[in-house]
Amino acid sequence: MNWFAVVLLLATSPGATKSTRLTAAAEQLLEYEKKMAAASTDSINDLLFTDVLSLLDLAVSSNPANLHARALRSQILLHHSDNGAGEYDVCYLLGAKADADFVVTRTQKAAPADVTMARNVLRGIESIPPDAIPDPPSSCDDEDEGQRGTRTKSP
Repeated sequence: MNWFAVVLLLATSPGATKSTRLTAAAEQLLEYEKKMAAASTDSINDLLFTDVLSLLDLAVSSNPANLHARALRSQILLHHSDNGAGEYDVCYLLGAKADADFVVTRTQKAAPADVTMARNVLRGIESIPPDAIPDPPSSCDDEDEGQRGTRTKSP
């Protein structure tokens, strides 16, 4: 291995390592919060998974090629898009679709479980009736990509 490759590997490693650790922490927290969600009231469910989403946002920010983090994030974003009243938040759906598409277009590099998760997210999005998504994509705030569900206009 030449020195350039060694330097390149070392330069990219910290972000990838940080991303992997953040993804693992998000997975552990997700499992705990799923248990809490099963035993909780609706009012607490609004708070659940936002911290998992934050960890996954940091993981992807540290390593945009982290396919596992993107697959998990797409699943959480799809979950968050459902407001529980038969309507879906278009901003969360756009984020979920973008992450799922990212994973599906890299099937050679992604773990089979991540590809399956991403495909399930895409199928879930496709199954949502258009009239269940009241806001247009233009209602999302493009300037703050990390803040899913943020609207530029009031509903």
